[in-house]
Amino acid sequence: MSPWLAVALGAGVFSAVVNVACNAVARKRNSARSATERVHAGRHTALATAIVLEEFAHRCQVTIDRAERRDLSEQRHVQLGDIEIPPFAFSNDIQWRDLDAGKASYLRAFSADQTHNAERIQSNDRCSNVDEFAAYIKGHCAEFGRRAWLMAVELREENELGAVKDHDYLIEFDAALSRYTAWEQRHKVRNERAPAAPSHVTQTPHRSGNRGRGLAVGGSA
Repeated sequence: MSPWLAVALGAGVFSAVVNVACNAVARKRNSARSATERVHAGRHTALATAIVLEEFAHRCQVTIDRAERRDLSEQRHVQLGDIEIPPFAFSNDIQWRDLDAGKASYLRAFSADQTHNAERIQSNDRCSNVDEFAAYIKGHCAEFGRRAWLMAVELREENELGAVKDHDYLIEFDAALSRYTAWEQRHKVRNERAPAAPSHVTQTPHRSGNRGRGLAVGGSA
């Protein structure tokens, strides 16, 4: 064999080995970079989702406080915009594929459940007075606000994100749920004892720019 041919073959083998090694290193780097990017994307989506849930929980607590401060039974007319059920929706920018599939499904189901319950309350024609309607709103806010807060905390913990310092919401939601449960039991007993009576709650025309409905209690002023 010619010495030049041997050198050429050796150089070719060496070049092939180098290329294979370089490609392997590049693939490893790309794989590591992709994994890092996926983790970063997941943390970003988790944080964005947690913030939405925390804001909703805050609005629920504000609604409960506002409803409990107002002596609704003494008001002739009450615009429900004053004690409106807080709207809730995840942003269209949230990339659900960045989260665990089970977690993403659970979060989206929460949004659908909240919307369904809110619509059911707003279309409830069984309420006999404003206090009753307000009680349903407070119960709704306590239940879904509590769930939203717990999911936000879980998302932060799972993704090693900084936790929100104020955890008094959970205590306040639990207290509101206890009050609602007690009211519901009393309300059920009263309804079982009292004869059926015509509803005294009527719907007033919807105001432009106000999400809530208006309720008029009793006859006209």
